[in-house]
Amino acid sequence: MEVAVFSDIHANYEAFKACFEYCSTHGIDHYLCLGDYVSDCPEPEKTMELVYILRDYFRSVFIRGNREDYLLDYRNRGEKGWHDGSASGSLLYTYEHLTDRDLYFFEKLPICCVWEEPGYPPITLCHGTPEQSNGLMFRGKANTRRILHNMKTQLLLHGHHHQQEAYRFRDRGCINPGSIGVPWDHGGKAQFLILKSDGGEWIEELKQLDYDREKEYHAFSESGLSARAPAWAALVMHVLRTGVDLTEAVMLRASQLCKEETGEAVWPDIPEKYWAQALLEHRIDLQGRSIG
Repeated sequence: MEVAVFSDIHANYEAFKACFEYCSTHGIDHYLCLGDYVSDCPEPEKTMELVYILRDYFRSVFIRGNREDYLLDYRNRGEKGWHDGSASGSLLYTYEHLTDRDLYFFEKLPICCVWEEPGYPPITLCHGTPEQSNGLMFRGKANTRRILHNMKTQLLLHGHHHQQEAYRFRDRGCINPGSIGVPWDHGGKAQFLILKSDGGEWIEELKQLDYDREKEYHAFSESGLSARAPAWAALVMHVLRTGVDLTEAVMLRASQLCKEETGEAVWPDIPEKYWAQALLEHRIDLQGRSIG
């Protein structure tokens, strides 16, 4: 058996489509999907239609990610607090391009489950950690060792941070398939995982795949996302171009600049001029290209 594992698609439809086409042409019909299907990239509608194709025509399992939780929480809070701009404009754009069908789908997903296929070793699936969709698991950390020690299966798959890796703790394995949509490292190639087993232990094959990135960059401007969240869209495109994520550094710098000049920095009300200055200091233009 071969199983494809997809995580952190983030509405990057071109990357998602390329990974799916690769797997389907190799005869894979089992998919484990670990959350963060939308946000950051500009094509949530097309992304969700492909998600539903996986759900309806293949043997697929879906986990809810922290981005789905953000979108559901925004709805439940009365759709207040987000506005155009680099702090929350991308999330607002995503929310406005989703349907009730999409939100209902997210709402019914678990944040953790055990996938069992007769004749094969079971696998624990989550997005962040088994307890929290936004939890973090890194190799060698105390909470990672605790989670692996306490779980009932021999293998855990998770996403959330976009670092593709596989490691073991004693007799337990842990794999992050990397991000399809906003991938770290490997020059920005989309990342996913293929698991293989003949009934014994699962063998992992970490994959990196190039795709039509120029078409995805074009979608940022054509969709209007770049206009609604200029610096944020530039940072996402920079990751797609390079595999280097400077989002947190630019975000912190924008907040610092705002506080230095105004005396406070209240999220998400960070004026766009501070985002622009922080982006320039990190030598990134509005198309996500490195300057100089």
